[in-house]
Formats: sequence, C-alpha cells, structure tokens
Amino acid sequence: MVGKKKTILFIMPRLPFPAVSGRKTSLYHYCRILSDELGYRLVVAAFLEKGDEQKQVPGFIDKLIVLPQPRIKTKVMNILKDSIIKREKPLQVSLYWNPEAKKIVEQLVKEEKPQIVIADMVRCTEYIKDLSALRVADLDDRISLRYQRQLQADINGINPYGAFINAIPKILKKILLLKPIKLFVIKNEIDLLKNYELKIGRICDKIIFVAQKEAEEFNRELGEQKAKAVPIGVDIDYFSYCRQSSRYNYIGFLGAMDVAHNESAIRHFVADILPYILIKVPDLILLVIGGGGSEKLKKLESAHVVFTGKVKDVREYLKQCKVFICPLSFGSGIKTKNLEAMSMGIPVVTTYIGAENIGAKNGQDWIIAENDKDYVLQICNLLEKPELREKIRKNGRKFIETYWTWNAAKEAFIQILKWE
Repeated sequence: MVGKKKTILFIMPRLPFPAVSGRKTSLYHYCRILSDELGYRLVVAAFLEKGDEQKQVPGFIDKLIVLPQPRIKTKVMNILKDSIIKREKPLQVSLYWNPEAKKIVEQLVKEEKPQIVIADMVRCTEYIKDLSALRVADLDDRISLRYQRQLQADINGINPYGAFINAIPKILKKILLLKPIKLFVIKNEIDLLKNYELKIGRICDKIIFVAQKEAEEFNRELGEQKAKAVPIGVDIDYFSYCRQSSRYNYIGFLGAMDVAHNESAIRHFVADILPYILIKVPDLILLVIGGGGSEKLKKLESAHVVFTGKVKDVREYLKQCKVFICPLSFGSGIKTKNLEAMSMGIPVVTTYIGAENIGAKNGQDWIIAENDKDYVLQICNLLEKPELREKIRKNGRKFIETYWTWNAAKEAFIQILKWE
C-alpha cells in the first residue's frame, strides 16, 4: 500500500497463513486489517508449526522473518531454571523462549523501528516486554482458565508439555504422562499462568482478548483498564449461506484433532451421545473434519464415524451436513467453528462452554444442549423436523451477518492503536 508510514512488528508462534484453523484465520484477518485497511507497514516474525510452509505469503505482509525454534537442550534448561526452580514462567513460555530468536527480534527493532509491537499468545509475550514501542499482548483468551476447566473435565486427555513430549526418550515420556505427574504439572502450570498473565498485563501497554467478558474480568483482576476485546469475525462471503447438498443424515464437527478440547469432545460424543442418536436415526454419519488426530483417536472410526483428516476446503464437507455439533466440555474464548457453521446456514448444537461469549439466542439462532440426553433429543429433532432446521439455518446466518463480521475487529484495533 502506497503511503504506509508507521510500522507494526507482529511476533507469532505460527504463520498467519493459510487461514485453515481458528487461530490462523484470526491472525490472517488481523494482519489484513492492520495492513490493508488501517495502513500500517506490517513486519511478521513467526515460529513455524508442524505443517507450516512459507509459500504464497499474502501481499499485506510487507516482511516475513522465520524465527528459530529453541533446541531440546534449551527447552529443558528453560523449564528447569524458569518454570521449576525460579517458578517465574509457565511451560507455555519456557518452551518457546530462544535467546537466538530474541536477538533476531532486537535486530528487527533496530532496522524496522516499529512504533507498535504485538505478541500473539502468552508464549510470545516474553519477546516484547522490554522493547521500546507500544507493547500489545494479544493473549487471545485466558489459558489459565482453559487449563483449569480441562483439569476438572478431562485429566486423562491433558498434555501440558505440547509437542515437546514427542522429542524426549520414551521412558521419560511415560513417566511424565503418568496421571499423578500430569496432575502436579498442570496444577503448577495453572498457577504460573495466572501469575504470568497478570505480570504481562502490568508490563505491556495494551492487552487483547477475543471475548469482552474475559477482557472485563482481566481488568478487574489487574486493577487497570488495559484489556480490550478484539472480536474475531467470519468471512461471510467465503463461508456463504448454502443449501445442504446431501440427502444423507450427515452431521459434522470441525477442528484440529490434536487440540485437547476437540479430541475430548469427539471421544465423549462417540461414546456417550452417538449410540442413542443411532437408535432413532440409524443411518446417521458423523464427519469429523480436520487433521492431527492420533492413531488412538482414529480407532473410533466406524460406519457411523468418518475422520476426513486435513482437507483443502472444509466448506465442501460442511455443506453436506444437516447439523453441526460442538460438544465441548472445556475451553475458553470464542469457538470460531460455531460461527463458520452458522454463517453457512448449518444449525449448530453446542454446549454452554461452546456457546460462551458468542451471544446467540438459544432455540432461535442455534441450540444449546444442557446435557447428553438433551444433546440426543436436539439433534434428533433437527434431523426429523425440516421446518425447525430451516428456522435455525436462517436465523443463524442472520445473526452472523449482524454481529460477527471482521468490521468489528477493525473498529477495535482503531480504538487500541489510537493511543500510540
């Protein structure tokens, strides 16, 4: 864009493209808004996640730098020193801290002279806390809250070590995944995260959450008005309203299946909800759309459960579904998958956790199931009553058009960055 004068340095734990997952989609549009719509020169410094490729960098990113991941030895030393001995940093931070990456960030600051620096997620905030610029910590949601809920709902599904667990000797891996060890580690991580989130809140100039409720609660805990919500949105032209294209009774779930709350939701649904739906709808098929599922998870595949793996275009699968399910029992923030399904006119049946922070009306824009028995009833009602399905389809799409486009994120960024 001609006329770009001010520069933003945006540090991320993953590439913001292609927009194939909830967080990548958010980062993609945040970058697009900051560059194309608000006119900032955008420099992105990102670590690579598994599967990330640097091909086809979007034109709204003016410069892209890939940051080096810390070596295993560095991660171990970080954990021992900062998470265990000093108890200053949560594992989320220790596993992403690399002195070599910090040197690159500091060099970028010297060369690019950004007026604003943004860190995505708590794991990247350590890289910006001492920089001379408007420091914005985009925390997304309260990870401490997410972990607390997971601890209460599914201790067996918890992996507090991330991908690090796959890089250590098998015998040590088995020890670390023992239930008593995990319980101790996750409780410790929750405490460290709570303290670190507030510490970053005091250090940085502005804090971003996707949900207004979480921003308000954080401000109360902090005793300052630093946090603001930048809501996520839906590309309503891309996730366009469409007619369900299959005559079969497909229902769908969308998400990265190596994420704990998604895996736990599908395990629970297949074991405790699906069998009772099949009594009334024996030809039903659940499409689990998304990659990353473990071999253990994929063993749930059957004539009634299909794992698609990673797909090029999730819309081709979603539009076959008469109902979209989001049976989450823990999590935090906002569930993008629900917004995308509603945008396409697919009736959503979710839980109170899945519905959190979205604000749609139960029974009008979507359906919130109170328990497993109610989940069975609501899905069967939608499959058996085309008129009810049509009502929820239309209302859901209208709700997204009214409240959840990316224009709201643009307006929020304007308010946050005008204080620079």
